Amino acid sequence: MRVAYIVPKLGSKGGWASACTGILTSLQGRVEPVLFVSSADAPQARELLPRAQVFILPAIQPLVRGPLRMTRALLPSWVALHRLPELHLDLVHSLEMFPTGWIGQQLARRQVVPHVMTAHGTYAILWEKWALLRRAYEAVLREAATICPISQGTADRLRSHFPAALTRVPVEVVLEGTDFARRVPRAVAQDRPWPHPPVILSVGALKPRKGYDLSLRAFALLQRRFPEACYRIAGSGLGSSYHRELTTLIEQEGIRNVEFLGSPSFEGLDSYYRESSLFVLSSREQGLHFEGFGLVFLEAGAYGLPVIGSRTGGIPDAVQDGVTGLLVPAEDIQELARAMEQLVADPALARRLGQGGRKFAEFLTWERYAAQQFGIYERILGPGPDPAPRSPVTIHSPPGGSKGSRMHA
Repeated sequence: MRVAYIVPKLGSKGGWASACTGILTSLQGRVEPVLFVSSADAPQARELLPRAQVFILPAIQPLVRGPLRMTRALLPSWVALHRLPELHLDLVHSLEMFPTGWIGQQLARRQVVPHVMTAHGTYAILWEKWALLRRAYEAVLREAATICPISQGTADRLRSHFPAALTRVPVEVVLEGTDFARRVPRAVAQDRPWPHPPVILSVGALKPRKGYDLSLRAFALLQRRFPEACYRIAGSGLGSSYHRELTTLIEQEGIRNVEFLGSPSFEGLDSYYRESSLFVLSSREQGLHFEGFGLVFLEAGAYGLPVIGSRTGGIPDAVQDGVTGLLVPAEDIQELARAMEQLVADPALARRLGQGGRKFAEFLTWERYAAQQFGIYERILGPGPDPAPRSPVTIHSPPGGSKGSRMHA
């Protein structure tokens, strides 16, 4: 099966790069991948899948707003796509909804093959703000063979914002995976020490949607009972306006023992996970922006850490309430503080939830993801040369180098 992957981002430490890397590496043994990447991502693509054919487009997921700017950014890629020869593809899979999915739609049209899209989060619904982009996006949705949100939360928001465009399009949730359970020995989770004083850990970029102002206020309440407790925050964005806002909050509230770690290496992050008592990420929704899933909860679970997340977006798919951690209402500082205190004060509960998190991380692997995603490909293509009829919506749940308009292979 020869599948073209339209890749939004590979060269960063963000969610797109982690997800795309996991998707591509897990599926490479089942399909013959053909990669379409931006010029900035070409080196990473060739390093990631050295045997894959790689085509370079001027832009795939330009971070611009408004129809005019988007058209200008994507026009050279449209020209390049229309210069392509027959690639003998079986299917096109766009690893983000829009504009990555528009690139995939154009390629699928030219090659006359089905088009599958993965929906991560915000970029599945953001386009309703601009009438022209919304119409272009709805056309992409209507032509899809299947849409695969990475969480039920993403699927629900996609359906609620674009119901008419999805009337006849199959939507199947395919939860993301993690390789941390393979990287981290099971003994680390089973035999982990519980530090005293307690250490709280958060991992994620320093931006308001991650809700660090909320978790810091909750941590301040925790320190009333556990005055020596520590809070470590790992993520890019040091020196940003939000980081300055957080440091001001710390000073005004008299919060102690808070450390901003920046973006640590895997080795550095490994030690922080091992030295922590629990993991917290109090993400919030801001307009059309939301947390599509939450791979960091699985990463923490691989270390046997109990986790606390907000009941918003796709986080309830990544945190099993009462099994791997605790879910609290979004932006409820009092409940967040109570959850922190509960886990710090009850080591037996913390350990039980941490072991549940380890089992969940061992279940939600990229191998499991690849098996489900490849099954979708097979259903779309069918046993013969003609694609099989579209199936109804199905939801799978887990248990308890050059720029310009030229393309280069």
